[in-house]
Amino acid sequence: MELKDFVKEALVQIASGVEESIAAVRESGGYVNPAVKIDISKSDGSHFSSLGNGQNVFLIDFDVAVTVEEETGTNAEEKLKVASLLSLGAGGKSANKASATNRIHFKVPLGLPVDPVTSEELKNREQERTRKTREAIQRIGNLNKNRA
Repeated sequence: MELKDFVKEALVQIASGVEESIAAVRESGGYVNPAVKIDISKSDGSHFSSLGNGQNVFLIDFDVAVTVEEETGTNAEEKLKVASLLSLGAGGKSANKASATNRIHFKVPLGLPVDPVTSEELKNREQERTRKTREAIQRIGNLNKNRA
């Protein structure tokens, strides 16, 4: 499998798994990836960020063994592939191969699907906080007018 396909499939399956588990876990009384706003400076390192809507962004840590195979001959190609223990193949290609295996370590930020119930609760709390702040500012403004 090519590295790009492996990374894509891993990220899609992680997001799909989270999305598919939200309703089932909520039925048991829990929440999968609840919408929260996180102060990243106080985070334990598990979060990369938190978006304005409460969507958590996690760092997905990849540590992958890859092989680079350089082929010469008919249909020659060079690709970066995820290393596998067993490789079987057949076909009409003739080639000489040279390969090297290396490890690649990288992280990808991924905003995961958020539980819609907690997302709505967060939105309502934020709207209420904004309303109260505006009212407090207006009261202070009125007090200052009355003093003048």
